[in-house]
Amino acid sequence: MHPLTRFLFRRKVKKQFKSLLGDYRLHAHLLTEAQRAECDADFARLKKLIRAGEPEAVTAALDDLRETLDALLPPKRHGWLAENFDMIVSALAVAFCFRAYYYQPFKIPTGSMQPTLYGIHGESAAEPTAFDRQPLRFFKWCVTGEIWEDITIRRGGVVRGWRTDVMPGYASLVVSDRAGTWFDRYDVPDDIGRELARHFTVGASVRAGQSVWKGYVRSGDFLFVNRWIWNFRHPRLGETIVFSTQDIQGLPPGQHYIKRLCGTPGMTVDILPDSHALHVNGQPVYDPPRMREIAEHGRPYPGSAPYPGYKAAHSAPGYAVSTHFPLKAGEYLALGDNSDNSLDSRYWGTVPARNLLGPASFVHWPFASPRWGNID
Repeated sequence: MHPLTRFLFRRKVKKQFKSLLGDYRLHAHLLTEAQRAECDADFARLKKLIRAGEPEAVTAALDDLRETLDALLPPKRHGWLAENFDMIVSALAVAFCFRAYYYQPFKIPTGSMQPTLYGIHGESAAEPTAFDRQPLRFFKWCVTGEIWEDITIRRGGVVRGWRTDVMPGYASLVVSDRAGTWFDRYDVPDDIGRELARHFTVGASVRAGQSVWKGYVRSGDFLFVNRWIWNFRHPRLGETIVFSTQDIQGLPPGQHYIKRLCGTPGMTVDILPDSHALHVNGQPVYDPPRMREIAEHGRPYPGSAPYPGYKAAHSAPGYAVSTHFPLKAGEYLALGDNSDNSLDSRYWGTVPARNLLGPASFVHWPFASPRWGNID
């Protein structure tokens, strides 16, 4: 036997020997004195064979001892898991390190970056197709991220209102009886909810079986965030960035937002009423190319909606909106590509450097999305 092969063989059998010995010692108190004496003799014989290095004799002795212990000891629960626990823990550790320090998965919940990236959104349709029924329904969703929904009122009552804080990317219609003894909730994509709010107004009566909405719910884009690149360079103007909302006044804590980086420390950024381009230090910005595309109402891919351009924010309760941003050290300006529907730095100010996670790098699902691939 080759020396390396012999070394690996002895290492393997020693590990198996220790595993069997551990099981035996754990349950030895359940055996009779005669059974313990027999097992002790078998372990001693196997130990001598391992030292002698006779592979065939060692293998045969291992098999014999394993059969003896299987007959005497209680059956092992979750045996595969126990034997491979260290491998599983190591694999999970590598996965978590990869997620924490290299590429972190992220899901876009809203439409603030449309049409570059899409959050959860809906498309009304009268009837489903054959692909929207089982068993094809699940496979269609796996490929396209699209699933048919038919939402109807379960119990008649009155509309109590709409909520947008229950599920990210969704609006929730709340219905109850007039006395308020019970409440039902119906979740639809946020863009659909804005349309339905004109028909399902507070106080309106609804009946059991009444249709709320029929159509397709399309999942938001799933992407990877590059967590390591900013260790080697600074964030760049025009990158699509992901950041934490922690300690940003006006934003819910403990969440992650995605926007375009539209200003870095030392810049003065303005949104002018007569231009859809951003102005940095008094000059319109057309580089990188995506920022020119946004300013000139371009389309990121064939068939997409055009960009609305950079616009001043609408007045909103609780926010002091701004169009002028002198950025100090450690401050970054984050704007959505969809200016008409984006809660961004125009409303709540700048992003501190400590909140930055990394640039969005790659859309990995849905596979059939025209946005699948690298992000710019």
